[in-house]
Amino acid sequence: MKLKSAIKKLSKLTKVEKNGGQYSGVVNGNVIEFRACNSQEEDTRITCIRVRSIKDEDDSMTDYFAGVWCNNLSRAIKVATAA
Repeated sequence: MKLKSAIKKLSKLTKVEKNGGQYSGVVNGNVIEFRACNSQEEDTRITCIRVRSIKDEDDSMTDYFAGVWCNNLSRAIKVATAA
């Protein structure tokens, strides 16, 4: 999915925030995050689509990565809204 389409799709449900090359939004107490493959191009694709609880955080000291990785944004939205 293209970055522009992903932002538009997620913005229908929540406010999309940008932090560097990472985009995120909160849906139903869950954070949906994804990254742009190439921050130089506006028409780039997205990758690393993840859903995690708003209270859950990664811990690099124990190699714990919070949440569930999804193949596409539609699946991530389904996971976030199902909880």
